[in-house]
Amino acid sequence: MKRGHIPVRTCLVCMRKRPKEELARLGLDVESGRILEDSRGKMKGRGAYACRECLPGLRLDRRMQRAFRNRAREICVLEVPLLK
Repeated sequence: MKRGHIPVRTCLVCMRKRPKEELARLGLDVESGRILEDSRGKMKGRGAYACRECLPGLRLDRRMQRAFRNRAREICVLEVPLLK
């Protein structure tokens, strides 16, 4: 059977490539500059992805700034329990 296309994204922290469904999407609130977890995937604008294990290790570094085109000011991601 043919499975079809599986979208692949790269984690901002560990740089591993994984299927999109295994990663948490991060979105930018443009007005405040906060990076938030976008669990529904419906936030407007650019998004970035991180492994759920890597969420506590997020930093506001060059990699994060590049992903959000230098508009990020603060990370407000809550620690998400691991899915098993």
